[in-house]
Amino acid sequence: MIASKEHRENLIEFTKKLIYKAQSFPKDENGEPTEKYLEYLSLMYDPEIIKIILHLEVFPKSTTLSKLSKKIGVEKAEISAKLAEICKRGFLIKIGNYYSLPTPLFIYDMPFIIKENYSRDEIIKFAQLSREFYTNDKYYKTWENKRDGTPRMRVLTVSEKIEPGHQIIPIEEVYIIIETKTDFAVVPCPCRKRAEVEGIRECKDKYPIHNCILLGPNAKAVLEMGDPNIKAATKEDVRRLTEEAAQIGLVHATDNDATNCTILCACCECCCGMIKGITRFDNPRAIAKANYISLINEEKCTGCETCLERCKFNAITVDGVAHIDRNKCLGCGLCAVTCPSNAITMARFERENIPGTIS
Repeated sequence: MIASKEHRENLIEFTKKLIYKAQSFPKDENGEPTEKYLEYLSLMYDPEIIKIILHLEVFPKSTTLSKLSKKIGVEKAEISAKLAEICKRGFLIKIGNYYSLPTPLFIYDMPFIIKENYSRDEIIKFAQLSREFYTNDKYYKTWENKRDGTPRMRVLTVSEKIEPGHQIIPIEEVYIIIETKTDFAVVPCPCRKRAEVEGIRECKDKYPIHNCILLGPNAKAVLEMGDPNIKAATKEDVRRLTEEAAQIGLVHATDNDATNCTILCACCECCCGMIKGITRFDNPRAIAKANYISLINEEKCTGCETCLERCKFNAITVDGVAHIDRNKCLGCGLCAVTCPSNAITMARFERENIPGTIS
């Protein structure tokens, strides 16, 4: 916990390095980091460590061990030894001899990704504090939306059943994202793990945890940690995992940026930090909709209600046949994936402008 006035001041200085990064940090009415967030950071960085890492930059920028040694006047071997544990726990990024501060995303999620953290006494405190500042300090608004209100993440359509006449199969977008990357890391879903640690995970008997995928530099960074919870994956592995996740009812999402996808999430309705903005909080723009929408063939529909059970967003009603509420449908395609009568297809429905897309 926060050990002294100096420790607190250094933790606050640390947050200033995050202020212009995606997700930034939870702020009070004066724009300062909230007390719960400072307590959370103090579990990661003790008074000695925070003094050292204040000389580093946020990933993907980095500082060599030699340069850090010169900055603080401490031998390289001594610095390396002091930082070894927080690197192992994911609280600092180390690639070779280069060190970086974690991004706000890593700060929030790493306690629940790295296995080394699970057996520590403070893991429950990590979970409680993160839930409190996420919910009570309304960090979810910063987490889910950019400053202009644009959602940070977007839903990906995974059904291959499309309306006739369309040439782009929705799941191809997932495959295109995969094809543009060379590094993949499969990690535990930190949202579900956080809830499980605290003993409040509603989907424990429904969804697995190990099916979220980091891409590109983020994958390289976590694979370097050597944690047994983090597995390197091939393109084929990732395709299989996305298909399996869709079959069991998880929603796929990625960065709402056509030029820089860093993650493929497999999201549930009860734990996911993004989807929960819609299903649990009051943020209808918590995540961008896919540019597809479910289309019912009423002649084929038997009213079996399979789709009703699959929909996370209360977008389907069944009255003899299924009906789609276009305002609520996010276009995830989960209803079409397992429709036993093949009565649901995904129709192209332009409603979101994906940042970075060339028109």
